[in-house]
Amino acid sequence: MTAFATPSPDDFMAAAPKSVSGSTPWASRYAAELRRVILEHAARAPRTLQQHLGPSELGVACDRQVVGKMAALPTTNHVADPWPSIVGTACHAWAERAFDADNMRGGLLRWVTETRVSPHPDHPGTADLYDAAEQAVVDHKFLGESSMAKVRKDPPRKYVRQLLLYGLGYWKLGLPVRRVVLAAYPRTAATLDGLYVWEHAFADEQGVIVPEALAALESTFAETAHRRALADELLAGRLRIEDVAAEPDSSECYFCPFYRPQAAKDGGAGCPGTSTQGPYALPQGGAS
Repeated sequence: MTAFATPSPDDFMAAAPKSVSGSTPWASRYAAELRRVILEHAARAPRTLQQHLGPSELGVACDRQVVGKMAALPTTNHVADPWPSIVGTACHAWAERAFDADNMRGGLLRWVTETRVSPHPDHPGTADLYDAAEQAVVDHKFLGESSMAKVRKDPPRKYVRQLLLYGLGYWKLGLPVRRVVLAAYPRTAATLDGLYVWEHAFADEQGVIVPEALAALESTFAETAHRRALADELLAGRLRIEDVAAEPDSSECYFCPFYRPQAAKDGGAGCPGTSTQGPYALPQGGAS
């Protein structure tokens, strides 16, 4: 039997949620009560409870994370904080109202908000925005500083695949889609000056999907079929989640439901991520 080191009390506490604070002992206790209400509500949100994977998850590079979700494995990540997701959800709702209001002010239906699309028969999702004037599919991302920097340098694969899948969803509805657009908003900045837009061609003037976008979509569909097969093997007991290839990422692991850095020490359930992140990595900006 392999011997695993027992985590020290310092290690254990490092993984626990940090204490909230206040100006007095009463204020600190009250801060904890406010956080309890917010976290319990977040845990019951439809986005948290949904079982099916949408376009936003199919492009994740890590097989282990996606296969685990497909198999509905129990969550082992108890260190992630939902606050970035809560802020992102609130910002998405505000943006929806803003673009709907612009339609009313202009008297034209330029913007189509929050539309259900089915780019993949088993993985429908809700796309943020369609711009009829530009024939563009837009996805809002409200990002921290480090995530904004990554988008400016080279958008993560999962964002690009998500955009192309949403574009395919609208294309299947019969709407013209010339380009897909990632609108990255600086979630933690004091102004909107840092707003950054990234675009990718989707189809030509004849409505034919361009080769680069088509190749990425075909790759996503093939990858999804392979992951579904792995999930079926997992559910049948012929495969362990540890046998599925993992691709740890410092900005992705912290929010993965199966992330549990202590697994590297105690051999217990969960994916340890990578040792290059440190035993208890902190989020690197977050996104929604």
